[in-house]
Amino acid sequence: MSLVIDPFSAAPHPLIGAVLRGTYEVRAIVDRGGMGIVFEAEHVRLHRKVAIKVLPVHLAQESKARLRFQREAELVSLLQHPHVVQIVDFDLTERGEPYIVMEFLSGESLEMRLAREPSLPLELAVRVVTQVASGLAAVHRALIVHRDLKPGNIFLTELPAEGFHVKLLDFGIGKRLGGQQRLTGENDVMGTPDYMPPEQAQGRTAHVDQRGDQYSLAVITYEMLAGRNPFQGEMMEILAQVISSEAPRIEDLVPGLPVGVGPVLRRAMAKEPEQRFPTVTDFANALSAAARDATSTPVVGASRAPHPPDAPSRARLLEFLEEAKKARSARDIDLAAKHVESALSVADALDDRDASLLLDREEALIEGSLEMRLGRREHALRLLPQPDDGVALLPEEAFLLSRIDGVASTEEVVDLSPLPRLRTLRLLVRLLRQNLISNE
Repeated sequence: MSLVIDPFSAAPHPLIGAVLRGTYEVRAIVDRGGMGIVFEAEHVRLHRKVAIKVLPVHLAQESKARLRFQREAELVSLLQHPHVVQIVDFDLTERGEPYIVMEFLSGESLEMRLAREPSLPLELAVRVVTQVASGLAAVHRALIVHRDLKPGNIFLTELPAEGFHVKLLDFGIGKRLGGQQRLTGENDVMGTPDYMPPEQAQGRTAHVDQRGDQYSLAVITYEMLAGRNPFQGEMMEILAQVISSEAPRIEDLVPGLPVGVGPVLRRAMAKEPEQRFPTVTDFANALSAAARDATSTPVVGASRAPHPPDAPSRARLLEFLEEAKKARSARDIDLAAKHVESALSVADALDDRDASLLLDREEALIEGSLEMRLGRREHALRLLPQPDDGVALLPEEAFLLSRIDGVASTEEVVDLSPLPRLRTLRLLVRLLRQNLISNE
């Protein structure tokens, strides 16, 4: 929270210079985030510097945002730990904006450190992990899960003669295990994709437990050592990789790494929570022990080129499209959509220019069949109850489910989707077939 001039506005913020509740004189903007603006302030009687996080006016009018902000204050105030930022007060500004008063930290976030120095020495990375794990262990003992652990929420503050000291920040989407109040829906995709555990990327945010935080810390460790995230690409590509792809072996990216480090990270980043370490402390201890091993791992040679799968016949693509036309003529909407879905699957496997051109020529048939299966464009889509054991979803499906709130029409969901129109229609039909949504 090093003091900076607000780069987002030429005009001073209306709270600068104000004294909140006769106690905190607001001095300057320190940082801005999705859930608040952080100010430097001073307690007017104690002359103590503090940081004040204020929920912006436009969010203060939303009940869920207000409740989530208040819950952050309540969750963190339960914790008294040297590696968790301390909350000292919670109140409303004179304009009705909720604010949290925290200890003021001097230093920089791990995100800022990695922007300046993309990879860190192993010894330094282990120090960060050990301190973060210590704070998370206290968080987990209080039956709290952070759910948004990332370098931007790990702050490195300097202590005299001790070097950096880690503080965990921003519990904005954290939750109390066993709590009755739910501010996160089953299908909400919340958090940062690069550090999100697979269960969270699938949209099962409400069921993420302490092992999800362990996964996120392992990804951060990977980034500190390799100078890059394990998964690369656009948001949807990253989500898909988080769910179904293994990260590149860190030994291939960091020559000379002790042999035990890679297996420790792979276990902590296992796709299934049950395969990870029992606790985040166990992960940190295993990493520390592996780092002390002076034996280094050899650099792995060039990878083998994968064998291409047998290409389906283009005749099958034409056949499915012809069958779709026949079903459309017979007004069998469901059968037409099934043949279109089969044709698209064949085209995906072919992945060549001729198949793409054929799909372009039949665009009206393809999109029209899927749209008819979804019903009239103005029909409202609604979520259906999911099985107790959950459903394995593609990341794009989870994203679309998080946008369906019971009043959104098919056309509204398609218009708001960041995915191509055809891809969105295909996913909506899949969700319909899985009885996850209804158009009735």
